[in-house]
Amino acid sequence: MEKQLPGTSLEPEEMAEMVLKKALSDYRKAQIVKAIDNSLKDRNKGEFIRLTELLKSIS
Repeated sequence: MEKQLPGTSLEPEEMAEMVLKKALSDYRKAQIVKAIDNSLKDRNKGEFIRLTELLKSIS
């Protein structure tokens, strides 16, 4: 049996999984924001709307 992390009730594997999920989520959101910026530069209204809706759905 492994030790729990100090100050938490989580096992190290659980904490690592949470950190990884958060990092992946943050990366995906950053990529969408970058694509939104590009759609604004390109004046692509349809792509802008699609991407902003996608960002809202995952935020």
